[in-house]
Amino acid sequence: MPLPRPQTLASALICALALSACASGPRSAVQSLPPDADARTEELAEVKDALDGAGAATARVVIETPAPMITGLGLAQIAGQPGKTANEKRLMAIRAARMDALRDLTEQVHGIRLSAQTSVHDMVVQDDSLRAMVEGTIRGARTLRITPRDPDAYEVQMALDRDTVGYILRATRGGF
Repeated sequence: MPLPRPQTLASALICALALSACASGPRSAVQSLPPDADARTEELAEVKDALDGAGAATARVVIETPAPMITGLGLAQIAGQPGKTANEKRLMAIRAARMDALRDLTEQVHGIRLSAQTSVHDMVVQDDSLRAMVEGTIRGARTLRITPRDPDAYEVQMALDRDTVGYILRATRGGF
């Protein structure tokens, strides 16, 4: 016995939905992935399934990518430091190199604000100035090494681990 033909668009849609419900196939994006899907495609399929399952209004899916470990390098000369003895000057050089390493870390995490001005008179540059400013908060930095570079300089290397960099970036974006 032949199937009745739908008379209206609404009845045609109802028939199509009924037939699609009877079809046996994957119900989720993860199940419909090909066997050779890469990790990024699998991650997107999991996000789609999470959004479909929870409802778009209540779903909040966050994909965390690991933050890189960053290092900062600081240098300072001993001779230019204040102090009465050579040991005081060495300690001040280490402290100055540490501050320079922290500035380097701050540049990498928060960026640099640049301001430039050029004065031209009769198509000749008269004055050219460039100002750089670094501002930010760094917490959890640790000293990796303090190295004497030559008889008159110290080098300090400091680092922020992945979790700390991620925390700082989330705090900066306001997304604790």
